[in-house]
Amino acid sequence: GIKMKKILLLGIVLGATLYAGIVDEALDASKNGNNTKALELFDKACADDNAVGCYYSAQAYNSGVIIEQDVSRALKTFTKSCDLGYLESCLTVARSYYKAQGIDRDYVKANDLYSKACDGGIAEGCVTSGLILELGKGMSRDLGKAKAQYKKACALGKKKACYFYNDLEHMGVK
Repeated sequence: GIKMKKILLLGIVLGATLYAGIVDEALDASKNGNNTKALELFDKACADDNAVGCYYSAQAYNSGVIIEQDVSRALKTFTKSCDLGYLESCLTVARSYYKAQGIDRDYVKANDLYSKACDGGIAEGCVTSGLILELGKGMSRDLGKAKAQYKKACALGKKKACYFYNDLEHMGVK
């Protein structure tokens, strides 16, 4: 039981270190101008379920600088990165759903992803989720949840969220 858990944990730590090594190698290749090699390594890291590798791979496909732009592939890769826990990727996919960039507009999915980022401590996710909820974009208005999201963003240092929170507070929103 415990011995197996320790072995499994050690494997996870060593695996994470190994994959981090691939990402570091890819970043070095990119810094040295070898973007093709960097993309190959980011793709390999992503195939091995490295969230950061997926993020950088998606950036390459999204920008179209290193390789021909492929927004659909970029979004799939950003989504995988988000699913693996890299919250910056969640924000990117949320923005795409919100703005209908490369994908159909879906405020509910956007809000879910902004909320995920918010729960992970990213203030932008909290503010934007709050706005979607307050305005009722693609869903029923929920001022109570909006206020809670603004409160989180305020606590994370977003000044405008503090104003939004106070506005709802003064309106008597619970």
